[in-house]
Amino acid sequence: MSAPIVIRAEDFARRVIQPSDFVADTEAFVDVRLPQSAGKASYSFIGPGVSQNDAHTVNLTELHGFQIGAASMGHGVVNNQHLHFTAEVLICTRGHWQVNIGEHGEQHLEIGPNTIFSAPNWVFRGFENIGSDDGWLFTVLGGDDTGGIIWAPSVLRDAAQTGLYLRADYSLLDAANGEPPDDVVLPLNAELLAGVDTYSDAELAARTVRMEDLQWSDKALLSSVLGGHTTALAPVIGYGLTEDRRHRTPISTPHGFSVEWLRAAPGSSTGVHSLDHSQVVLVGEGQWEISVNRGNDAISANPTEGSVVSIPASAWRNLKNIGTADAFALLVCGSDQRADIQWDPEVVAAAAALGWGHDAAGYLAPLALLGRPPQ
Repeated sequence: MSAPIVIRAEDFARRVIQPSDFVADTEAFVDVRLPQSAGKASYSFIGPGVSQNDAHTVNLTELHGFQIGAASMGHGVVNNQHLHFTAEVLICTRGHWQVNIGEHGEQHLEIGPNTIFSAPNWVFRGFENIGSDDGWLFTVLGGDDTGGIIWAPSVLRDAAQTGLYLRADYSLLDAANGEPPDDVVLPLNAELLAGVDTYSDAELAARTVRMEDLQWSDKALLSSVLGGHTTALAPVIGYGLTEDRRHRTPISTPHGFSVEWLRAAPGSSTGVHSLDHSQVVLVGEGQWEISVNRGNDAISANPTEGSVVSIPASAWRNLKNIGTADAFALLVCGSDQRADIQWDPEVVAAAAALGWGHDAAGYLAPLALLGRPPQ
């Protein structure tokens, strides 16, 4: 475990990305002029994602090992078929969506609020807002370099009719600006398309995790044995922070990051702890206070619902529900391995006084069962 670092106030401030800081990009992709995609907006909060617009805004460029973005689309608007080389996870926080899988969108699944879908690598996917109003999807992409995306052949052909092409480096070329469409990306031919993967409906369903699918544990953190720390974790992708040896995750394939839900009762917090990997908090329902550092160095923020908060590796942090109802947040941690948590010594001592600690694998266990008396 690395030695904890101290975050300066100005550094923390730029890491708290609130909805008022979001900058929509309506020129991010080659398909934006297609009639079915009018009004499609993309966002790059952490890392550039797969945007093909050199002029787009990235709120935080620091490397995390994964990237966070979003898509906002009105009713009936379509994000057309494309494939990714690294993980793409769709997190619906508003609206109802149909995800279309396959070169021509032959397979369909629907996702609604608080549903998470992990799209397989090397599979064509797109999505459409089938709800009655504007919808919102957060996206988590694997790696600091995603390698870009490949569009379905029909999308490139249709986009060319609007004057938009992709250069060899996958940046946008607008023929309306007088630049000749030479040395551009051509649609995949049948031979290359045969190398694209396919998945069954059952396999896709297994990569869709709704609230009712979650396995919550209220003994997932060492601090949970203490008063004022009534929290629970529910893994979605990987195991994240859980210290519950009986926890199981719905999606265990490597993504390069983990995703899990955190729930906290009113007035409760995770307790002060540190991780060896970058972490991002997607602020869900409720009122949260997110603090970093310890003692006299402690600073905090109260991000609104829908905010994105980046916490660097080796920083002390504490997430507290300061509202009057249960609060929810999603935690994204930059590793496929279960996090090795370093707890504040005061938390460790207080838990030990109640007879709780960790076994050799880092799971929560009664000290008496381990043959060690309470301190």
